[in-house]
Amino acid sequence: MKPQFKTGMLLCGSMLSSTVMAADDRPNILLVLSDDQSAFAVGCYDNNDILTPNLDRFASQGVRFTRAYATSPQSVPSRASIMTGRSPVAVNMTRFNVTLARRFRAFPEYLREKGYYTGVAGRGYHLDGAVSGRVGKIKEVEIYYREHGYKTFPDRLDTCMVVANANKGAYHGRINAQFRTFMERRDKEKPFFLQLSYSDPHHPYDAPEVHDPATLTLPEFYPDTRAVREYLAAYYDEIHRLDSDFGEVLRYLDEHGLAENTIVIFMGDNGGAQFMAKGTLYENGIRVPLMIRWPGRVPAAVSDALVSNVDLAATCLAAAGLPVPEEIEGENLLPLLTEGKTPGERHVYSIRSCHATNSLPKSTAVFDQMRCIVGERYKLIYNLLPGQPWVPVDFSGTAMFRELARMNESGELEARFRKLYFSPTRPMFELFDLENDPFEQHNLADDPAMRSVRDELILKLTYKMIEDEDFATLPHPKIYE
Repeated sequence: MKPQFKTGMLLCGSMLSSTVMAADDRPNILLVLSDDQSAFAVGCYDNNDILTPNLDRFASQGVRFTRAYATSPQSVPSRASIMTGRSPVAVNMTRFNVTLARRFRAFPEYLREKGYYTGVAGRGYHLDGAVSGRVGKIKEVEIYYREHGYKTFPDRLDTCMVVANANKGAYHGRINAQFRTFMERRDKEKPFFLQLSYSDPHHPYDAPEVHDPATLTLPEFYPDTRAVREYLAAYYDEIHRLDSDFGEVLRYLDEHGLAENTIVIFMGDNGGAQFMAKGTLYENGIRVPLMIRWPGRVPAAVSDALVSNVDLAATCLAAAGLPVPEEIEGENLLPLLTEGKTPGERHVYSIRSCHATNSLPKSTAVFDQMRCIVGERYKLIYNLLPGQPWVPVDFSGTAMFRELARMNESGELEARFRKLYFSPTRPMFELFDLENDPFEQHNLADDPAMRSVRDELILKLTYKMIEDEDFATLPHPKIYE
């Protein structure tokens, strides 16, 4: 097994006390989220094609996680886990047009109670359900949410500023402007917490062209057509624009003397609208970039530890010197970050559920049900709708995908791509050896030699679904026979 923590230095004796620190000693916390960014789409994640100089430099200054997972390949459930430190199922955040019930607490509320100035800026409407901010589309529902007190995040934070997704290019710059507004508005006598959420690289792609489609190295599961290359290049362009915006934020911290006492966390909320990515539980759908910098406390390192976005709540609370509430299921990563302590063996979980916001479910693009468990080597996906074909989220209507559909109908598309993207059904269970098959091209669920591995993961997934009071049918091994 690969070592889980690689670094040239360790910071001895830097573990933080669980007691509340003095206000002057407590760090600021800046949590930066990109929207729909798979781990492969950053230069420092061994991608030589994409231009991300600020992210690459930032990664070299802290800990970069190679195996960080989101609890969902969709923004609303994933961000609910980040805010609560719990599974999306456990906090009833499995569909887009739902708000976080008041009985579930977000971790910034604990920070606020202990003297932090807290806020959200940017693409934050996910936190109260994707209907928020879209009054023109579902006006009656939005009004009902407001009048009956379902929109909770303005009450949970000191400052709540949001922008929606449409016409990203038209309002580019507003998110960083909101960041500066927060920094000017905050109480300077208090440490701050801010979740800063970008809209890039969410589809549709409208960033200036920077990457040359002809020179890109396509992942092996991408059909090689001109349209596919242009689509991937446009995705990279979005991330390049995001990288520039993130660099501007880092410069602000430097120029205002805040960098040394600010923990900066950068993470993708879920995978991009790409092949075998967003809306799926494959690696590119749920494995995301995660980098954490805390000057003087966290040494530069690369970690292969298996972590999840559900871990951020516990980690941020511990960094602030606060106890971690019992209901938070995530791991406190501080021992790993500050001392390089190798965590014990664990499994992480992810779910795929409803994606529609203002339409009835007509395909698996807007309604699907999947669960998965990821271990150190093996991964199991449980498809609850195996009789339904996969339909891509966000790009099924693009000219690029329509061309692939035409090629499939005419027999021009290579057989492996027909099976991956146009199969009329899916298996109920998929089992992958991530060590030998990182691109998940060989399903081992029916391999007799892998039966014990499969059944053990099914059983562990069953236990997790029971703990979360999951509404989905349990996948106990006997059901599979």
